[in-house]
Amino acid sequence: MGHDERVRDPLLDPPSWAPAWLPTVDDVRGARLLRWLVTAVFVAGVAACVTEGANSPADPQLGPVASEPTAPTGTAPTDGLAARFGTVVAQLVAASGEVLELCLLHADTAEERATGLMQVTDLEGHDGMLFSMEEPRQGAFYMYRTLLPLTIGWWDAEGAFVSRADMVPCESEDEAACERYPAAGPFRFAIEVVQGDPLAARFEPGARLQVGTEACAVPA
Repeated sequence: MGHDERVRDPLLDPPSWAPAWLPTVDDVRGARLLRWLVTAVFVAGVAACVTEGANSPADPQLGPVASEPTAPTGTAPTDGLAARFGTVVAQLVAASGEVLELCLLHADTAEERATGLMQVTDLEGHDGMLFSMEEPRQGAFYMYRTLLPLTIGWWDAEGAFVSRADMVPCESEDEAACERYPAAGPFRFAIEVVQGDPLAARFEPGARLQVGTEACAVPA
């Protein structure tokens, strides 16, 4: 029995266990071409993996998802009367004992008190405007360049009611020609509300005012 020393080529000589339908390459040249194609595909795959790895971060991690910025809570408003004057919470105890919690615009500087409700046509939901003085004083208010008819009530340093007055807009462009509305005695606080507001009826003898220290905001 002779011995075949030729090395078996799986592309030219399929193994004995291979099924009959398995295709083969009929010549050496075709086998070499097939090997060249397989090698080229393998090299291209390796190069693609290397390139993809080079373009990726060394240790990718999922970062935090950025959220939309939100406005800080508890900050002062940025427009409107509340931004111009600030606000303050106050409590008015009527002569009947009724307790009213108020959110008032707050004029507590000389400049703000001089401006008051000039040119204002809407209190933007606030109950009125509070004028705070550093010390009790005797004085009068007037309605120069004020567009709304107002009712004013005065209180002394201890919060006791002093007096009230109904004031009408001054039509003169001459400030000196505008009517003055004096308080009946020394006062430290004054509240202006639009005439006809039910709050004005509580500006009466026996009413007491307590001014807080915190700002307030009208309901949205």
